[in-house]
Amino acid sequence: MNRRRSFAATLVALLVASLWLACSDSPPLPYIPPPECRTAADCALPYDMDPRCSQMDCLEGACEIELFEVSRSQYRGDCELVLCREGRRVFERDLDDVWDDGNPCTDDVCEPTGPINKHVAPSPSPSGSGFCNGYGKEVACLYDADCADATLYCSSDGNCTPLKCKNGDLDADIGETSTDCGGRCDPCRVTLPCNDKYDCITRVCGPDGVCSVDRCLDRVQNGNETDVDCGYGCYPCADGYKCKGDETCKSGVCFAGTCQPRTCSDGRRNGEEEDADCGGDCPPCN
Repeated sequence: MNRRRSFAATLVALLVASLWLACSDSPPLPYIPPPECRTAADCALPYDMDPRCSQMDCLEGACEIELFEVSRSQYRGDCELVLCREGRRVFERDLDDVWDDGNPCTDDVCEPTGPINKHVAPSPSPSGSGFCNGYGKEVACLYDADCADATLYCSSDGNCTPLKCKNGDLDADIGETSTDCGGRCDPCRVTLPCNDKYDCITRVCGPDGVCSVDRCLDRVQNGNETDVDCGYGCYPCADGYKCKGDETCKSGVCFAGTCQPRTCSDGRRNGEEEDADCGGDCPPCN
């Protein structure tokens, strides 16, 4: 009986001791604040910062702003340079940033109103091939003397053609398909006879042997097209095709006479972007 009482007393003592230890004041553990970020995606760019001039980084768990000097969004050829100051965009005049139309017979310059492509005066072409006719077009000749052959003359289209091409007769020996046109002469207008596409201004010789009107699916560059079956009046051209303006390209970017691939820094809203160079598959818009 005494042993049972002794054992019970021991249990009570142990219970009291454990309760005392649980309720006693133990030293607190040091507080470790969670990191502000783990990746840059956890950091939000301040509303007054432009994502083309700044970006957020996560460095050792803290969000930091990285500022750029030059904007990541630059539209080539607008005679302006876009700079970044304190995370915001500013514009400065840049006479070297002129729009190149890819035409050797135009001077690409910056005017006070913006870029302009002036027609070069009649003269030898800067490309070394032919002459500039004064209307922005490269031709084979300007005068009869440019043909360097007494049997040739310079036609109204700027081609060196045989003298028979202006005699008012149908000369089959030089390939004319109609009077003074076709063959070695200047191409014929629509509705006149032809043997192949080179006999026609439109470069389309129909199955009936007559020059036909140009169409957007005739596999020939004609009319106002800037490349084969695309450009003005037809579908916008794909990257790498010839162009004369942004509106003639699918990407909305024409430079140096060629449609350029879209980027997140071309200064234009294209592709999946929600605004120029931001949103979609580009950096988020501010």
